[in-house]
Amino acid sequence: MSKLIYLDNAATTQVYPEVLDAMLPYFTEHYGNPAAIYSFAGESERAVAKARKQIADAVSYTHLTLPTILRV
Repeated sequence: MSKLIYLDNAATTQVYPEVLDAMLPYFTEHYGNPAAIYSFAGESERAVAKARKQIADAVSYTHLTLPTILRV
């Protein structure tokens, strides 16, 4: 029985199922450019702001010069 050992993670890496579940709506429904000015981008923009805040909180980033988008 052979087992695949994948060594090219610099090119791509398997996504955890939880990450795929969380991202699926943004791959299929809310895929607008978050930096765009049209209304279709609104959900993407909110998702990016939320993700940035979650990352900042996870690493205890409390510097006073947080970009405005992180001050949610």
